[in-house]
Amino acid sequence: MKIKRTANAGVLLTISGETFLLDGVCGEVYPYMKTPQHIREEIEKNYPDNVLFTHYHDDHYDKAFAKDYELKTLRSVIGPESQFVKGTNGAQIISVPTRHIGKSDFPHVSFIIKKEESVWFMGDVSALALKEMKNYEKPDVLIVPYACVNTLSSVKNVKAVGAKTIVVLHLPEREKDEYKLWDAVEKCTENEENIFIPEMGEIIKF
Repeated sequence: MKIKRTANAGVLLTISGETFLLDGVCGEVYPYMKTPQHIREEIEKNYPDNVLFTHYHDDHYDKAFAKDYELKTLRSVIGPESQFVKGTNGAQIISVPTRHIGKSDFPHVSFIIKKEESVWFMGDVSALALKEMKNYEKPDVLIVPYACVNTLSSVKNVKAVGAKTIVVLHLPEREKDEYKLWDAVEKCTENEENIFIPEMGEIIKF
């Protein structure tokens, strides 16, 4: 399994040869990073098997990309209105309604992807929603926004999920970090060997 960070809060995930672009193309929404042009071009040259978006905020979703993907591949984008589906090459994809951080009434889902290994991709989820998923099988990899690890209590809740590896996304650009979110996250996770914060374009293999 490997992931490549491709967007503010998105990755290109590969499990047993099947690819999943998760919130993986977005525009720039201050203070967060957009998908770099060269990464977007790489994705468009070799479209992934599956494209999924947890919700339709601009820092997670690109409408033009989604439309082009459907036209050129004849495959449907999986969004927050989707339910249980099968991936293009046999993976199970479970869409779980979860509350968006600070916006409990905004349509938002988290995705559970299961093949030989399993991943929970949490989008822009409220840290409280992790407790709502306690009845699902523990994932190998858990991908969460920074708000799930910016306090010691939230780190404890994330670790309680039982994932072997935790990946953190959605932090702002460092030079635009007015609220010192990087400081909080790095302080709370500095002694955690299984928590990773990938740079844009970085690939992590498990």
